[in-house]
Amino acid sequence: MSWRGFCHPPNSASKLDAELTLLPQQQIRLCCDAGSWDWPISRVNMTPSLGRLPLTLTFPDGHQFIPQDSQALAAALKGARRGTRLHWWERHWLAIGGSVLTVALLMVLMFSHGLPGLSRALVHLLPEEVAAHVGEQTLAALDEHLLQPTALSEARQHELHQQFVRLVAQVPPTPVLPRLQLRRWEAGPNALALSDGTIVVMDSLVELAETPAQLNSILLHELGHLEYQHVMTSLVRSALISTAVALMTGESTGLADNFLGGGVFILTQGYSRADEAEADAYALAQMQRVYGSVMPMQQMFERLEAATAGKDGPEWLSTHPGMQHRLEAIAAAAEAQ
Repeated sequence: MSWRGFCHPPNSASKLDAELTLLPQQQIRLCCDAGSWDWPISRVNMTPSLGRLPLTLTFPDGHQFIPQDSQALAAALKGARRGTRLHWWERHWLAIGGSVLTVALLMVLMFSHGLPGLSRALVHLLPEEVAAHVGEQTLAALDEHLLQPTALSEARQHELHQQFVRLVAQVPPTPVLPRLQLRRWEAGPNALALSDGTIVVMDSLVELAETPAQLNSILLHELGHLEYQHVMTSLVRSALISTAVALMTGESTGLADNFLGGGVFILTQGYSRADEAEADAYALAQMQRVYGSVMPMQQMFERLEAATAGKDGPEWLSTHPGMQHRLEAIAAAAEAQ
């Protein structure tokens, strides 16, 4: 298949009659009075026709060819170039597959190690006022929609506050100053740590504990959240995950938005379970340090398991590790004493 036209030699305004021929093996030949040259089609630059300007082919040595029939040559070259790319993909599928696997591995490493590390680094750069504001607003929202004032007596509240002060004095200082708040919640025994250092303990949890050491094991777990700044880290991490997933999908509307929300939920659930396990490990270490035993913690978790039996959903849906897994970790720590 050949096309007539004219060519310009390199760095010259001369206009020579020429012929362009497509050859087998994805080659192209330019012939004119000055000589003949063969080139791979992939190395020929094609400037498409625009308005009255014709199609122009530029060769690696500087020769330019302008055909008489630009449309026919453009169609033929586009078909040949598609064949070239397909041929390359057929020959290099192992390299392409390896590249896909490499990208997938990098994404896994980014979500499993990069984002958690970056989140913790960014938390240390945030002003203290941010954590204080988030904690205050969270407690205000909980008090308005979920929690009720404690029903414990004034004497019992004073006793618990003194117990908390003594416990805090026995452990290393946390990044934020801990303070105790007592509330009533009908959903069952629970406690939670807020970003500003507030630890909220429900009346039902106080009533469930048989000894101060048992209650302190839960307080130490919450102090572990403060030690590692899990609340603020989780907020920063969720923002980074949302941003990363949105950038990868290229949009955050419609169906993509549903996938985005689901992906962020699954990832943050896994990170939350890791945070809970880290807080458990902190509590175990401090129980051993303060009491010389983790037995009160094991007893308290067994009581919690009995009190919440049948209330837990699927473990993958929970932010906490399964209670059985937590008890096994505590039992292992007890055996190691």
